[in-house]
Amino acid sequence: MKYITTADESRSLDREAMKSYGFPEAVLMENAGSNVVSLIQPEIDWKGKSVVVVCGTGNNGGDGFVIARYLCALTASVAVLLCGNEAHMSETARLYRRIVEKMWVQVIPVSEDTDWETPLESADVIVDALIGTGLSREVSGVKAEVIEMMNASHASVVSVDVPSGLSSDTGEPMGLAVMADYTVALESYKRCHVLSPGHEYCGKVLYSAIGLPAAVGRSLPVSLIEEREVGNLLPLRDRMCHKGKNGFIGIIAGSAGMEGAALLAGQGALHAGAGKVAVVTVPKAAAVIAGKVPELMVSSVGDSDFFTSAMAEEVLQKAEAYDVLAIGPGLGRDAETQRFVKEILTRWRKPIIVDADALYAVKEMEIDLARCPGQLILTPHVGEFAHLTGRTAAEAERERIDGAIAFAMERGVTLVLKGMPTVIAAKDGFAYVNVTGNPGMATGGMGDTLTGIIAALVGQEMDPEPAAICGVYLHGLSGDLLERETPVGYTASDVARMVPRAREMVTGD
Repeated sequence: MKYITTADESRSLDREAMKSYGFPEAVLMENAGSNVVSLIQPEIDWKGKSVVVVCGTGNNGGDGFVIARYLCALTASVAVLLCGNEAHMSETARLYRRIVEKMWVQVIPVSEDTDWETPLESADVIVDALIGTGLSREVSGVKAEVIEMMNASHASVVSVDVPSGLSSDTGEPMGLAVMADYTVALESYKRCHVLSPGHEYCGKVLYSAIGLPAAVGRSLPVSLIEEREVGNLLPLRDRMCHKGKNGFIGIIAGSAGMEGAALLAGQGALHAGAGKVAVVTVPKAAAVIAGKVPELMVSSVGDSDFFTSAMAEEVLQKAEAYDVLAIGPGLGRDAETQRFVKEILTRWRKPIIVDADALYAVKEMEIDLARCPGQLILTPHVGEFAHLTGRTAAEAERERIDGAIAFAMERGVTLVLKGMPTVIAAKDGFAYVNVTGNPGMATGGMGDTLTGIIAALVGQEMDPEPAAICGVYLHGLSGDLLERETPVGYTASDVARMVPRAREMVTGD
């Protein structure tokens, strides 16, 4: 498992390794520097390159001195720029500086009295080891000048751990930040690697362990969703499998004029492996979608163009046959529909995915999610989450990870906060960040499809949390597979049809 850490959490990993396991700081620095060089080697052939390593006076700069030494061994032409007050260097960083100086590597202090600009202007590669995760104020002065020159250079830029000038925790530039081509994340991913706009500054992010024991960091709350973990979570089918074992999914969706949302959710569930899928909707919507997908069982309730509270009893009676419910896509926001949603959520005792207009009803009807008897999975995008929490969309985006965790814990739900990145927060305080998916998925119906996918996985005897993790990952991976052929212009239906292939990729089944 790879963790996603704040700056404080990242420092605590190092402290724990040194205090509890006796790791010398020099070992961690050595591992970090050597791994940066080896990880970038397939991307950049160091041999014969003119490389400038820009070092600060913190431990990030110490990593840079180690990198300079390894690059010399690979016959690169190396110079080091040292920026900052040398009195602030740790003994370990000083040690590695002395080593490279004994190897006749030129170490140029960045000052008015030295020509530090010329090496940057002529470099093939710049290694950015200027500022690490500890940045707490805007970059200014000579460091800002150095960053501006790095960004103006035509050289490839490799950042060590985080691009200098980028807030490790928020992903926001602190005045200005290095625009890296590659960033090597050391021991953990940092929040800036996955949050917007930070990921745009990081370029291609490569991960490097630096030798810490697996036990270090096990209590960290946020981790990255990886293909191997998804493959381990997804259920495998045996030859004795039958449709009754793969879940009967009920989808309460649609209204007059918004029929497609119900159809898309149903398709998502079918292609994610549901045993049976029933769409319950209103008469006009049923008339439009019935027979469009033969495998979907479509029925209607009432005689209105939208769901009303009077229909709740009939819907709940139908739902007795279902293992899982999904509610919300295309329902509309009529006051009667909101009362209907409240009736369902406060009486249904099995798993239920709450999406779209049902989320609007949660807020408007002041539904106490913590008192709802079912196992709830909420799937808002950032606008819906802002409405749920009474914040602006900008505030919700800034607190994407911590806000999702707090919401899930306070209300005892699984929360899927959609976006880039999507965050799955569990009621136990842990969160999982997904980075599959691409801009081509920014089109109508994608959320409806995801709702069906998650519902189907719950129906296959997965608990809400792993079902949400796997559903989000497969949904994004399906989009990524489509992007290879069609970067923009594929549809939510295309994504649904690609889910079986994505599932096969991660499970081999």
